[in-house]
Amino acid sequence: MFSTRNSDTQGGGYANLWWPLALGGGSVGVLLLLQLTPRPFLMTVTAILWLVALMTAAAWVQAREARMTARRGERVAWRTAGGATLLAAMLLVADPLLGKPVLAVALAAGLATSGLARLSIALARESGGRIWLFVSGAFTLAVAMMIGFGWPFPTVLPAVRALALDLLVLGAMLILAQTGGGASGPVEPSQSL
Repeated sequence: MFSTRNSDTQGGGYANLWWPLALGGGSVGVLLLLQLTPRPFLMTVTAILWLVALMTAAAWVQAREARMTARRGERVAWRTAGGATLLAAMLLVADPLLGKPVLAVALAAGLATSGLARLSIALARESGGRIWLFVSGAFTLAVAMMIGFGWPFPTVLPAVRALALDLLVLGAMLILAQTGGGASGPVEPSQSL
């Protein structure tokens, strides 16, 4: 799943871990911010803006995975997942407090599309991080259903926490798929043989 090219291995084989680590760390920061804040409304708005930035980074990471894969079907699925995540981020900017039903359902649809795209990658693989893709895709689908079927929310905090947990699972999936024993994907052969 996470093949590396010669230009990507300059960091000792784990050069691709910076963005997934930042994604996971930022998600933990959002969860801590929401848990430990004395002013919930102001921190909720701040957390939502932070989530938009993290979702944009997640879209970029998934687009990068699309660029790095050799299989056409996977490339399309990664691009779909990244595009759907970016669409969800834009919808969160348009309606940060999820007050409009159409935008909340569209946000849920964008998340569901991203989760289904990762599940399709997992189904097409025989190995190479397959279990982590299943976990991540299923968790994103669960968050999408929670937002889609749980609207209207008395407060937006449960949706924000669920989105932060989804990004944390996505970041962890990307890290585990690259570093987990036997879970990393095929590496393209070196051209200098």
